[in-house]
Amino acid sequence: MRYGNRLYLVGALMLLIGVALFVGQPETSAGTYSGYARTDSGPLTLEVTANPPIGRPGTQMQLVTRITNRGNQPQTPSILIKLPRGTAADIYALPAGATFNLQENRIDWLPLIPAAGVQEFLLNLVVQSTDVTDPEQSITAVLRHQGVEQEVTAIVWIGIPPLLGEVKAQGQVSVGQPVRLHADIAGPGPISTVWDLGDGRRLELDEPEIVYPVAGEYTLSVEASNPGGRIFRQFVLTVLPHPVANFQPDDDAPAIGQDVVFLNSSGGQSPMRVFWDFGDGSTVMGEHQPIHRYQHGGTYRVRLTVENDFGRSEAVRDVTVGEAPIADIVIPDRTAVGMPISGQAFGDDTIVSYLWDMGDGQLREGATISHIYRFPGDYYVSMAADNGFGEKRVGRWVHVDPGMTTLYFPVTANEGDSQSSVSAIEATTALELNPAVASLTETFTLEPISFSPGTTPAEQLLAYINAARARYNLPPMNYGYELSVAAQTHAQDKSRFPDNPHVGTDGTTAAERLLRSGYRGGYAGEATAWGFSDPRLAVEFWMNSDSHRPLLLNQLGTDVGIGYVEDYSSSNVWHWTAEFGINYGVPVKAVLRSLTPATAFGAMNTEIVNYSWLWPLPLAGGERFTVYLESGGRLISLGSIAQPVYGSRYVLSINAQTSPGGVPAGLNASANYDWLVRLEDGRGGVIAESERRLISFTPDPAAVVVASPSPTVAIVTATPAAPTPTATPTFMPTAEPPSNEPFPIIVTATAQPSP
Repeated sequence: MRYGNRLYLVGALMLLIGVALFVGQPETSAGTYSGYARTDSGPLTLEVTANPPIGRPGTQMQLVTRITNRGNQPQTPSILIKLPRGTAADIYALPAGATFNLQENRIDWLPLIPAAGVQEFLLNLVVQSTDVTDPEQSITAVLRHQGVEQEVTAIVWIGIPPLLGEVKAQGQVSVGQPVRLHADIAGPGPISTVWDLGDGRRLELDEPEIVYPVAGEYTLSVEASNPGGRIFRQFVLTVLPHPVANFQPDDDAPAIGQDVVFLNSSGGQSPMRVFWDFGDGSTVMGEHQPIHRYQHGGTYRVRLTVENDFGRSEAVRDVTVGEAPIADIVIPDRTAVGMPISGQAFGDDTIVSYLWDMGDGQLREGATISHIYRFPGDYYVSMAADNGFGEKRVGRWVHVDPGMTTLYFPVTANEGDSQSSVSAIEATTALELNPAVASLTETFTLEPISFSPGTTPAEQLLAYINAARARYNLPPMNYGYELSVAAQTHAQDKSRFPDNPHVGTDGTTAAERLLRSGYRGGYAGEATAWGFSDPRLAVEFWMNSDSHRPLLLNQLGTDVGIGYVEDYSSSNVWHWTAEFGINYGVPVKAVLRSLTPATAFGAMNTEIVNYSWLWPLPLAGGERFTVYLESGGRLISLGSIAQPVYGSRYVLSINAQTSPGGVPAGLNASANYDWLVRLEDGRGGVIAESERRLISFTPDPAAVVVASPSPTVAIVTATPAAPTPTATPTFMPTAEPPSNEPFPIIVTATAQPSP
């Protein structure tokens, strides 16, 4: 649908704007960036504290490293401390037994701690530079003692205050007329934007749209803040009582006989007199938001006239009316579970899109579609054809008989042998598989292919996959760039943390990583393997695996992405990942998944709690996540963030008592709440919501309550401790983001197997 671009306004209005700029000093939040970390190993406790935990270029920080021995014997641990980027240390203040690595900005310390004793040292740091794109830095401390290694990370924020440029508002405004506010804000995040409308209203939105009910002169201000400081501007807005006509049809390309709602956004001091001329000989007076229906096609000029005691204004907009399309479908009325069913839509030349609803929650697009039902029953298949003026909906019933269907779960090779481990996949991530063969009667082998010089390992793996498919008369799979983005990222991830072979360190499943990479087809499985130096051996392993083979021989599969990492510092050196897709399929639905804390988690009311969740899609402009506590139908906002910690994982670390939503009265005594997270648009509308989990708070007996104003910084982030990979059957994500990941290898040529 296209909205008309002709709007004529008549009226005498003024907008007087005067601007004043104010800069505030930094306001830090210890609850957000504490700069403190602690880890225990046997009788030893290592503590690292950075004070202040928030800085900008020129800030002096004091790093205190303290190691406590609670045992009755002296201890000689090894301690490694990696300093944040952009800081310089006073290396002459290092204690005995400590050395400084200038290249890595790292301290190595070998202290001797007496029984029941303490060793500590103070080191002055100066912030010399900052990365405005990544202000959250970490101080990583590693404690090695008696063969056990413990790692902990203290998060600090090193950046600059936000920059506030031009403040924009509409050039004309009248009483009751919507006006959108916008400010050019830049700088390191998290950034919070607060608008003071000068009439007692305060809005925590990036670009609010507001109206004033009373004429007058208003002093507005906008404040932008981050952990490094705040800045705000003031301007004066004069709201006049004169009328301004403005409207918008809810559809400016409707079909004949369709109800059209005309949305009136006019302004002016009441009482207002309203007159509508719909351009087809019909008029109406006094209705603020009328509904009209056109009986014939054509272009009609709609005119709105508004009057009050201060003047008269008109607005004109063209509406083009057309006929809805003519369309129908052909689809078999019977199929079986696991068998593909095809549908064909046809219609007139005006149709621009076909959308199918298969009756089982799955959607398909296009004039020709293919679908597989997983359960028997009767399904109503509907198709909507759209030509810009309207829709034509038709449908047919399809009966699905019982049949055979199998859901395969991807596995990974271990150390290049025949052992494998199954990785769990969410029940909502159903694979669409129709393998050419169900089983093999003998071991599958491939003849080596003679590749031209310069053929990459990824290209070779793709060639061997298609060679295996050719043995069963299956067409070759196409190289998918988005699939390769996901595959390469995961291969790099698993080269560093090989446990949980199909769960990313950020907690994502394979299907979610396809969403993140931008692949818009159906999910058809993931195969991973390591320890094979030759891609032919990896493909042979997959073909001889009952769980892998259906992925490679899937008759529905059309696309594949390849990831490959060769890392001699890893235990298995060679790491392969193949992501499979169906280009005409439908991607899995993105789910807002809560990670931590778990249900029935308990904490003191002064304790910092890490709320983490996963969302695989990138956020649109103005979208954000907000964490809430809920009790008795009341929602209490704890804070908002708009950037992931890494990958698709988001973390908000905050003390409930110091949250921007205020101190809940129930936290003065033991209280139970439900915590949840919502994905919201710029207006606060809910796009997605997580499950609700029980959380309880108890009063901190050591807390001292001091009345102080709440900070206005609402958007906060934090980074969880880096993961320590261990062998465990529990598929939990680790939390260290992969770094320096290579771009996916783009396959430019595919060698064909020798006949």
